[in-house]
Amino acid sequence: MIRTFNVFARLAILQLAVFAVGTLCLAAGPAAPRQAGADGIVVAQAGDDTGSASGPQYTEIEFTSLDGEIYVNPLYTGKITSVRTINESGLLGQKVDIEVRAMTGGWRKFSLPAAASGSYGVIVSGANGILKISKPGTPPPASSGELGTIKKVLIEFGYLNTTLTFPSQNVLEPDKYEIGILNTTDNGFINGNIIAMKSDQAAVEFIDLPGSVVNSSGDMRVSLKKPGGTFFNSDIPAWGYNIIVPETHIGSPAPITAEVFGLPDDAEIRFDFSSLSGQVIDPSTKILTVGEINKGSTVSTITTKIGGAQPLTVTVRRVK
Repeated sequence: MIRTFNVFARLAILQLAVFAVGTLCLAAGPAAPRQAGADGIVVAQAGDDTGSASGPQYTEIEFTSLDGEIYVNPLYTGKITSVRTINESGLLGQKVDIEVRAMTGGWRKFSLPAAASGSYGVIVSGANGILKISKPGTPPPASSGELGTIKKVLIEFGYLNTTLTFPSQNVLEPDKYEIGILNTTDNGFINGNIIAMKSDQAAVEFIDLPGSVVNSSGDMRVSLKKPGGTFFNSDIPAWGYNIIVPETHIGSPAPITAEVFGLPDDAEIRFDFSSLSGQVIDPSTKILTVGEINKGSTVSTITTKIGGAQPLTVTVRRVK
């Protein structure tokens, strides 16, 4: 699945506000409406630096199933007003009649009826935001520790959205769970947000993660703190990238470079660019090894006829 990202070309590493393709309402909120792409495929597109737009914030997550109790962080929806099923094309289906219960910290809890839990996904609408919950297209990998993930972990421009799995819990106080990732530079943990939970899964997101959260072996240490102070910990394979674009001047080619972390030097990364109106990005496709990328090799060049911040649309994937 491909996602759309909003970035500005600048001397520093691009900062993102991420929008999901084909959604009805896109906006920034307490947590940016972002989701990592599947299998290293993303679309980055420059636009509003703040990511603001009219309407409530929109967030996407995945759970391996929709049965059982679902707990939702109020930062992402506020008071829940409706739940509707969706099909694989994202088309809205029937409205689901459910009972929503308030919990500590403003969290909401509900269970879907059997007919709805068997659907592809649901749209949870609230006073402050919209949450799409769907099931992954492929079975999740087996966990090698207390914590696992339901798909490969990819950190895009410092942003991570993933779903963790863990031994089943009796969730009484979801607001008391905390999630963190170890920064190998200072051995301190960077906190993230838990978007929603089930008894054995937590959809989480992090913003502005540095590449140093992935160690030289390609693992990141993830820690889920439970109420009472005990932890689930695991080293989870992960990789990520940033794309770097300098300031551009009309008619003057500017180099596009990148950095990749968490992969060996001989891994190959493919970049596919799409030139927008007034731009020429050449070449439009480039495959480089991680070693070449991190030594500063030019991925492509951008020449523009329009001054100012440049939109950049690129698909990135690992091919070897």
